[in-house]
Amino acid sequence: MTPSARLSPIPTEIVDAFRAVAPAVEGFARAHALLIDRYRRAKPAWELRFARRLGGQAVLTISYRERTGHVMDVSATWWVDDLATRTRRLRSEKIGVFDRRAAADTLVQQLGTGLATVDRWIVSDLGAPHGPYAAMAGEPASELSLR
Repeated sequence: MTPSARLSPIPTEIVDAFRAVAPAVEGFARAHALLIDRYRRAKPAWELRFARRLGGQAVLTISYRERTGHVMDVSATWWVDDLATRTRRLRSEKIGVFDRRAAADTLVQQLGTGLATVDRWIVSDLGAPHGPYAAMAGEPASELSLR
């Protein structure tokens, strides 16, 4: 039997958790020209994506921590793909943990810290190339705002 290609629906408690912080996250994304990708590949996370002037793409990720439900993890990632060799170099860092009982401004501050962190990274901060990957997936930089 072939597995279904359809993604699982997002559980109500996860949707409710993001609904509570949506105005703050959407306002931050608008202010910084970031593309919001909600529940990419049915993951319990929102990603705020952008292209970097130094090359590649970056993302601030807000992940619902399913074991506890009352916290969300905030992380930052930047990667650069080499299409000729089908490899990727990246840097990732956990920015913090947002307790959903705190004010949404706390999450906005963490997102600001994540954005500042990515903006400080330079090419030599990227890790060693990984791959090769059969298919390099990702959004073309033209669809993302350039920072």
